[in-house]
Amino acid sequence: MVANGTLRGNIPVIPTPFLQGSVDYPSFDWLIERTITDVDGYVVCGSTGEAPAMTRQEREQVIRYVAARIPAGKHAVVGLGHTCLEEAVEIGLAAAEAGVKAALVPSPYYFPNSLDMVTDYVGRLAERTGLDIVFYDNPVTTGTRFTTDDLVRLADAVPQVTAIKMTDHSFEKMAQLKQRTELTVFGGDDIICFRAFEAGVDGSMIIAPLIYPEAFRVCWELYRSGQLEASFELYSEAILPFLHMFGPGDEIPTTKALFRHLGLFASAEVRSPLLPSGPGRVQQLLLGYNQGLSALKRRAAAEA
Repeated sequence: MVANGTLRGNIPVIPTPFLQGSVDYPSFDWLIERTITDVDGYVVCGSTGEAPAMTRQEREQVIRYVAARIPAGKHAVVGLGHTCLEEAVEIGLAAAEAGVKAALVPSPYYFPNSLDMVTDYVGRLAERTGLDIVFYDNPVTTGTRFTTDDLVRLADAVPQVTAIKMTDHSFEKMAQLKQRTELTVFGGDDIICFRAFEAGVDGSMIIAPLIYPEAFRVCWELYRSGQLEASFELYSEAILPFLHMFGPGDEIPTTKALFRHLGLFASAEVRSPLLPSGPGRVQQLLLGYNQGLSALKRRAAAEA
């Protein structure tokens, strides 16, 4: 869990709820109330939060709103994915003013980035906002690939880079970062989350902790305490069926559809260019979710 203000543990990424075209703030409240006990904080306005489809003003308002509702000892992390440094700085400064200490920052998308370009961009953003940086190593979305040496050089050049979120499926790179640096390393893809545990990550920035909050927390705690088999058993029975039907590729609309089904979001609405999940896809999702839920009920009955 959280120790000495350091980002660690499970800090899930929150989808931004919309209702009739506007941000639906009460749905944030319902989601936080359901999950806050079992997570270490939230990432707000990241790619899962559809930040690229939101205005700067909306992103600032959302981070202020969520940060004000997270209790002491938990973390709010602001997503600062952008291609405009000036707007990213403005959002980051608004987040810092709201008490946020860290930002999740990917390579600027679209551009054919080099390590020097990314180092310059991230360094300027860190210096001007004063935020710690969780660098988002996401080669599929950004089109930019980094080696372990590249990430070490980035962290050396920008001391505010204190953590890496790894969506790259290179488990060797995750392990090397833990062996060679003091960086905090987060798993960043739901479909490989247990393999990321095995690679030595310090936590996860994914969606699964929002789906089965208590079960995911217990799974993580069992793993960290050395109870590998018990952790994997819980993961396989209760979490994996949902992840199998969940991704990859349409995690945002499917998550919103599930939250709408559970009564956490008033709507499953997404913003263009995303499209909502169709009935068949929602049925697949609920098949996985209900399988996990049934497994948790059986485990609870057996322990009673």
